[in-house]
Amino acid sequence: MQSNEQEKTHAESGFTLVEILACLVVLAIAGLTLTSFFVNAMSYAKGNQSKTVMVNLARNTLFYMQKEAVFDELGGYFQVAQETLPSGEKRKVISPDGCSSGLCAGYRALIRNGSADTSTLATILHPNINGIQYRVEISYQPNLYKTLKANGTSGGTGLVSGEATEAQTISDYLIPIKVSVLEEKVNADGTVEAVKTKRDQTEVEGYITDESIR
Repeated sequence: MQSNEQEKTHAESGFTLVEILACLVVLAIAGLTLTSFFVNAMSYAKGNQSKTVMVNLARNTLFYMQKEAVFDELGGYFQVAQETLPSGEKRKVISPDGCSSGLCAGYRALIRNGSADTSTLATILHPNINGIQYRVEISYQPNLYKTLKANGTSGGTGLVSGEATEAQTISDYLIPIKVSVLEEKVNADGTVEAVKTKRDQTEVEGYITDESIR
């Protein structure tokens, strides 16, 4: 008789309320951890997608400038002939700030056929991709230009005494530039500002070549 009662008691045993609550807590913690992981993964994937878009925009801008820029006018705009500028004076930058109403009148002389149309440059400098606004800036790199000339002066070998070396000559036909692409965000008050974190911007470097040696 006693044996039957023990078997009945054993058959009806189960989890206590404390054990169930402990399991729920563990599952909740695991669920939150997994949720955080998936959120971070989605954020990382979105960031990579935006980064890819910015790299392509920077490369397209560089390609456009290499094809359409007027070398002498661009050199004058960036003041390439002046290795250093007066104190407090900054190098000019080609940016969307020089464009309005879909045109870039301020950069008309820098682009081939710019007197007829600068709308393409306006789109390149301020593109909107998948509902995200980007800001593109083109700047001159004087330090890279100095390095190029210095390398030509120290390492080049002229064929004739007093003749410019090949490296020195080439440096005069190149304008080193940097294309920076930043994502813009709209604030609550409607103002627009560039997002300047490292993950939200991309830079691509290249050269503008004089037409005479293309």
